[in-house]
This record gives sequence, C-alpha cells and structure tokens, in this order.
Amino acid sequence: MISTGEFIAQISKKLKIAFFTDTYLPNIDGVVISILNTKKQLEKLGHEVIIFASGDREAKKKNKDKNVFYYPSIPFAPYPQYKIAIFTHGARGLLQKKRVDIIHSHGMGPMGMVAIYCSKMLGKPVVGTLHTNIQDATHYIASFKTAQEFLKQFIWKYLNVYYNQCDKTIVPCEEIARLCRENGIKNVVVSPMGIDIKKFKPKGARKKGERINILYLGRIVKEKNLEVVIKSSLVVAEKIKNVHFTIVGGGPAENYYKDMVKKEGVNHLFTFEGPVKPEETIKYYHNADVFVFPSIFETQGLSGLEAMSCGLPVAGANYLAIPDFVKNSYNGYLFDPFDSDDCAQSTVKTIEERKRLRKGAIATARKYSVDKCTNTLLDIYYDVINKSNIKKKRGITEKISVARKKIISVLRKVYVKRIQFIRNIKLMTSKIKTKNS
Repeated sequence: MISTGEFIAQISKKLKIAFFTDTYLPNIDGVVISILNTKKQLEKLGHEVIIFASGDREAKKKNKDKNVFYYPSIPFAPYPQYKIAIFTHGARGLLQKKRVDIIHSHGMGPMGMVAIYCSKMLGKPVVGTLHTNIQDATHYIASFKTAQEFLKQFIWKYLNVYYNQCDKTIVPCEEIARLCRENGIKNVVVSPMGIDIKKFKPKGARKKGERINILYLGRIVKEKNLEVVIKSSLVVAEKIKNVHFTIVGGGPAENYYKDMVKKEGVNHLFTFEGPVKPEETIKYYHNADVFVFPSIFETQGLSGLEAMSCGLPVAGANYLAIPDFVKNSYNGYLFDPFDSDDCAQSTVKTIEERKRLRKGAIATARKYSVDKCTNTLLDIYYDVINKSNIKKKRGITEKISVARKKIISVLRKVYVKRIQFIRNIKLMTSKIKTKNS
C-alpha cells in the first residue's frame, strides 16, 4: 500500500513523456493539433515531451525542436500527406537515454507498434489514445463494400490486440468508449483533447446586412460527408436570404466535392478556400455566422469546438462524437447525417437562433480548454505510473520472497546435513570407545 507522502511526491513529480505518432508536422490534422496543444500545455507545467514521429528529411530539416525525432517513412499512396515509418531503429536507446517516465502512443501504426515494443523492453508504462476511426476508413484501400466490411472486422481485431497491450486506452468521447468496450478493448478511459480557448476567442457581432456565412473547416475527405451539406444548400438558400457556404481545408476529395457542387447547380453558393495555415483559421471562424459539421468520422471534433469557442453555434451530424458536445437548442442543432432535408432544417434553425445559441456554444467550449483536459490527462499518467510502480514493487517483493525461500531451503538442507554429520561423528566415537574398552 502506497503512503500519502509517496503519493503526493509522485503526483508533484515533473514527468518525461514520450509521444509516438504516425502523423506530425508539417501535417496539420486533428491528431497533430491535439498533440501540439497538449505538448505546449505539459511543457508550460514543467514536464518534458519527446516526440517520435514518421516523417522525411524535409520535415526533420524544418523542425528545429531538439525533442522531435523523425523516422524514415514512405507516403501512404491513397493519402500521400500521411507517412508510414519503415525504419524505427534507435527509439529504444533514446528513451533509455532520456529516462522517460511514461510512453504515450497517439497511433496504432508502425510508430505505435514501436511504442509498445519499447514499453515492454524498458519496463515503462504505456497509454494509447484512439484518435481516429480507422475501421471506418477502409474505402482508402478497398472499393467494394464486401471487402470494406471484411477489413473493418479485421481492423477491430487488430485494435483489440494493440490497445489491450496498453495500461490505459484513452478515447475522447463516451460513444467511442462504448464502441471500444463492445469490441473487447479493456481499460478504456474518456479524456478529450483540449483546445486553446485563449486563441479561439469570440469576436463582436457581425454587421447587419452582411452575407450570412456558413463555415466548414477541416480535412476534405469523403468521410467528412460534405455531400449532405451540398445537397441541402438550395433549401437553406430558399429560406435564408443572402447565404453562402465557405469550405476551408484540403484533401484527396477536394475535386470530388467541387465537381459535386457544379453538378448540383449550387456553384454560386460555395467557395472552396483550400488548405490554410493553423494561424489563419481564426479569421475564418470570425467571418462566419454558424459552423456546419456533417462528419461521420469524428472521435472528438476539434474544429467544431474551436468554432464554438469563437462563438459559432454548430449544426452537426447526430453521429459518433458530435452529439457529445452539440446539444439541441443550447449551442446548435443535430441532424441525420444521411438526410439532406434534415440537414437543411437544422442549419436554418441554427442560423435563425444564432444569437441565442452563441452563449451556450462559448460555455461548451470552455469545458474543453487545454488546461482542464491536460490536467485530466496528467491524472491518468500519474495513476498509470503509480500502478506500474506498485506492480514492480510487488514483483521485487515476490522475487525476494522466492529467493528467501530458496535460501531457507538451502540452509535447512545444510543444517540437516550438519546434524547428520555430527550424529555420525558421535556414533563413530561411541563405537571406537566401545571397541577400546
């Protein structure tokens, strides 16, 4: 049993934490933003974070952070921005040299596998965050529905094997926690990643007469389900005059959605801004009236929370993580992600009630501040480290106990032999005396 003093000492200790990730700068996505926000806050609190990531020479050259280590990788063909590490030699030695306290895996790919390997080899505790619904992204590697379904089942089995090797599996929302438990993943704990509410601040009300701007900001991929927004846009435009949709972000489905806008005859209602730098996103939030979030892929939905932090109510898909923070008539409205009429209705209500919903949106975002979320994560770290130390102590105690038993057993044998030897000497002496007399 750990003493109160030992517990206080452990939770006040400044930690050395190793992050392993299959995506990092210069990539910009939800995982990278989560890692950057958490890293910054942990370092602010005095902890040290070491990043192990897939990448290339160019990424290594651009990133001057001495605590970031890139490993040679090849592009993932269907989505070249993502890299697959092919040579990860040296991670174990660096971890040993840095004397890390805990390993945190932010992916289940090659870098995630290295995290598990290093954990076992060095006897360090490891936690893993499930950031991405990879089981729902099988369309990147298979075009047929049957093959996609087979791959989905296979991936769940892999996730089960992978995350059950972690001391804790961290997920950002309750719905993902439920799915993980249903599929046999143990030790699941909910801990959302935080947003920078000091950066994403509300701006004053927009001027009357300005065009009503509906914003989507994020990766442009099919799983973000933008077709439901495109198909709902004419109905929205009929009910809300002077309305426009701004799509910010890049990705492999960008041309697909641009073509869809033309085919649907709503080209005049849409502007595709393409990918932007992280520091530029704030101006798009400030120039919008509401945020539309049709994704069927979210484990958390950081862009929706950033939008709320800027005072934008959200019309969001009633799917996976989004209902965790979008609440009807409080900070936005939910819609069926496969029903364009329902999407249009929720978007219109969100626009019409935006002034009232603004307050709820800001209040919701504050619950997800990076300060609060990082403190929750630290509680998990300390708990895992504490349990690992107790386990090690028990292991040492058990080894000592086994060694003690062996010593006692040897001493007993020696003692018995000594007694037998003395008895034999006495017997021989007695026989000699008898013979001499």
